Amino acid sequence: MQAVCDKKLGGASMTEMDIFYKGRLEETRCALKQTQEEFKSFKDRVAQGLGLSIKTGDTESMNNPVSKMKLKQMYDNLRITKWPKMRGNLNSNKMNEEFARALIQKMFEDSKKQMEKNKKLIMEMCGLDENSKGPTPQRVTQYTQLTIQNLQLALFYSRKEDVQTPFPEYKGENPQDVMVTFRHLAAECYWLGCLMALNNPPLEPCRKCDDELNPSEIFPRHIESACEMEPMEQ
Repeated sequence: MQAVCDKKLGGASMTEMDIFYKGRLEETRCALKQTQEEFKSFKDRVAQGLGLSIKTGDTESMNNPVSKMKLKQMYDNLRITKWPKMRGNLNSNKMNEEFARALIQKMFEDSKKQMEKNKKLIMEMCGLDENSKGPTPQRVTQYTQLTIQNLQLALFYSRKEDVQTPFPEYKGENPQDVMVTFRHLAAECYWLGCLMALNNPPLEPCRKCDDELNPSEIFPRHIESACEMEPMEQ
């Protein structure tokens, strides 16, 4: 190639040579610019795809405050650290203990049902319900899941007291501080239950382990996803 160029320029004037090499230089610059733009586009696509995979549960992110690992840590903290302190305010009353047990189970169940309704509404708005026709674009699925996780993060950063928590009727008499403890327990369980239900896949207390609990234990020891709790087919 260089030999051909030299042959062409053998009898050319300095002006012609200058024009020729300027043209070649401009072509090289354009090619380099195009390569840089293509590389930048590639990096942006990879970064966006990686960001979505982290946020939609395909990858466990250490920086995600509501990752499965962090949710398990929060549950253990509630079960092992917070609950014993609240339990001390219940006056060792058997009726209070039974109400607390039922309250904990109800809060996790109610939060799961409410979050399932919220997720269904979001998916219907994005055309991902069972009535949708035709294949769904991958981006729609990814950003729908991202919307659900943003709801999860919004709840995480909300004050537990600000999350609307249903509270069942208590048939009995108790001092004010005991009822405050019950409401605090309900708020803790409902808030955490919402976060767990919005995980992908959803998490919930492992009730199959209840038979292993000591009589003094009220919280199931573990949380698992529904698929992990399903019995294996023989």
